[in-house]
Amino acid sequence: MDGSVYPKAMALEESLKHLAVDVGDTTANPFRVEMIRVHGGKPPIYCVVIRSSAKEPLRLRLEQLLNRRLTCGSSSFILKPDEAERIVAGTRQ
Repeated sequence: MDGSVYPKAMALEESLKHLAVDVGDTTANPFRVEMIRVHGGKPPIYCVVIRSSAKEPLRLRLEQLLNRRLTCGSSSFILKPDEAERIVAGTRQ
């Protein structure tokens, strides 16, 4: 992944929506994503909020995809740029 080009929040949100459809969620907007710029030239982070009522199946699927636990609470978590890119790239296939 190019160090200066990061997935747009909208692209990540759309990819997460596709992932939600794959697990059977029909919520119109199952996620909200905000890209947060970090000072000092560091890569941004992505704040993701699960808006769907089917939070647990979505969290479990994302934990499998990312190969780690999501630990910011029951309905929100943070992604690093490489994780966001993995999700966006994974839904393009």
